[in-house]
Amino acid sequence: MTEWKPGDKNPEGEITQVLGAPGEHETEIHSILAEYGLPYEFPQEVELDADKIDRSITDEEVAKRWDMRNICTFTIDPKDAKDFDDALSIRKLENGNWEIGVHIADVSHYVVPGTILDDEAYQRATSVYLVDRVVPMLPEVLSNDVCSLRPNEDKYTFSAVFELNDQSEIQKQWFGRTVIHSDRRFTYEEAQERIETGKGDLAEEINVLDRLAKIMRNDRIRKGAITFDRSEVRFNLDENNEPIGVYFKISKDSNHLIEEFMLLANKKVSEYVSLSRKGEITNNTFIYRVHDDPDPAKLESLRDFVATFGYKMNLANTKK
Repeated sequence: MTEWKPGDKNPEGEITQVLGAPGEHETEIHSILAEYGLPYEFPQEVELDADKIDRSITDEEVAKRWDMRNICTFTIDPKDAKDFDDALSIRKLENGNWEIGVHIADVSHYVVPGTILDDEAYQRATSVYLVDRVVPMLPEVLSNDVCSLRPNEDKYTFSAVFELNDQSEIQKQWFGRTVIHSDRRFTYEEAQERIETGKGDLAEEINVLDRLAKIMRNDRIRKGAITFDRSEVRFNLDENNEPIGVYFKISKDSNHLIEEFMLLANKKVSEYVSLSRKGEITNNTFIYRVHDDPDPAKLESLRDFVATFGYKMNLANTKK
């Protein structure tokens, strides 16, 4: 808006961007991006800074890390995943136990505090997933390349490494910087096939992880953990990203496998930071995510909905 003169009925302004014709796919997507203030494109100086990043794996940096490139490592992700955030490694130790590594890309090696890359990521806070695209927190050279644990490439990572016995009991644990080499990229469907048939490359490793994960999952549920198993609605898109069908995404053993080891890593890292060796709470500062109180209007809508099934909700008491 450029001006609104006293006495004028309407303000004056100028068009800065034309999104397109209403109803067209690209127009509607970019309308959503504009409505919620989601910056789909990065400023040119941020892109240029990202392009200058040194992608090489140097002997000097590797010497500071646990070199795990010779250990069987792979990723399991949705079939339409563009970047691979985490990986699992597995090997059997001489004492019969299993060494399981949970690895995530070491973004902090490339995104240094005080740089324009860090400032841009701070402003965006997270990646936003739409039906046909992602509004990333980091430029594509980072999110889909340098910090993506793609197969047959050496990558700098942060890792939680556990020694588990056959009862999924932790014997030892270690946290720190590593360098890994992913041997294979699995989709959830491919991993599920190996769990169900016992056949295919790395089927033995996947089935060991599945067995250990099921023990941990059963133990969690026995101790009162909430399970969030539900069917998610997904869309099949054609080459023009137009929806041509709807299907339910159902979590199976391969999904639960990844979920359990990610939960294990999160739990044990949190304990490592927050608790002393004696189990006492420390005063260490640690950033973590919490879920805010729900929207009162949505709560009232939920109350009215469940009332049709004969249930009552006391919205005055937030503890119940």
